[in-house]
Amino acid sequence: MNQKTKVYFTKDITKAADLFDAAEIGKIISPNDSVALKIHFGEPGNTAYIKPDKVKNIYNKVLELGGKPFFTDCNTLYQGPRNNTKEHLGVAKDHGYSDVIIPEEDDSVSVNVNLKHFKDVYLGGVVPRADVLIALTHFKGHELTGFGGALKNLGMGLGNRKGKLEMHSDCDNCKAREGCKKKEKLASCWVGSSKLVQEKIVEYAFSGIKSKANKVAYINFITDVSPNCDCYDHNDEPIVPDIGILASFDPVAIDQACVDLVNQTEGRIKSRNKFRALWPNTDWSIQLRYAEEIGLGSRKYELTPT
Repeated sequence: MNQKTKVYFTKDITKAADLFDAAEIGKIISPNDSVALKIHFGEPGNTAYIKPDKVKNIYNKVLELGGKPFFTDCNTLYQGPRNNTKEHLGVAKDHGYSDVIIPEEDDSVSVNVNLKHFKDVYLGGVVPRADVLIALTHFKGHELTGFGGALKNLGMGLGNRKGKLEMHSDCDNCKAREGCKKKEKLASCWVGSSKLVQEKIVEYAFSGIKSKANKVAYINFITDVSPNCDCYDHNDEPIVPDIGILASFDPVAIDQACVDLVNQTEGRIKSRNKFRALWPNTDWSIQLRYAEEIGLGSRKYELTPT
């Protein structure tokens, strides 16, 4: 894709509803549509995740349009309170969220994608059943992918535990493959290279996005930009001050715009490639290049302030 995609931007982190209107996200929502608001609820002990007061106005916008919104995520592969539906719902409640649906592991959908790494992928069953998908993403750093944006929120986030294991593992090149039972037990296996994992994440994002045709939108919050994922039970101080909120119908463009805005902003990381400075062995651009290659969007964008 060579055309520039519009990415809407506000510096006011309280104005998500105004950004929703400026980007015309309402046009993809019809009365009675089930609208999945894909979000990361944050690990207990982490304070960098998106707080409910920042997204409640988006939830209300969907209600005003006659939609039926709910917040959702899938359970984690690693052990912890977000590893199972009951405790995961408890974390969401403790962090101020209501109207939350998190699928059990047996509530799964297999989606055929026929891409480089996967023929089929395994998603939690909730989002595939929804009519509309809106990714509400906390943009931050990540040791394995460089940064975590909309692509990672949907890719890793939509996979059920089996899918997450598939994304992280690299059995073909694992020295401990013989006799290994981790896949049978859905046990954590973090042996995939950064390049491999990023491409696999993009293929999972592809499956969730393509299943919704043109009824997917993305809102990224460049706030509390921590060096690591919200899966950690703690977070370091932000690498830059809060920058604002972005909205688009293109996950590649919005993530590229977020990277550029972070790199252009003065902060405690003194670099024009801040995520590479944080994680020097991780090339974050792999996910964007591959997503563009398989048709998820364009890295060329037009930033439109609101």
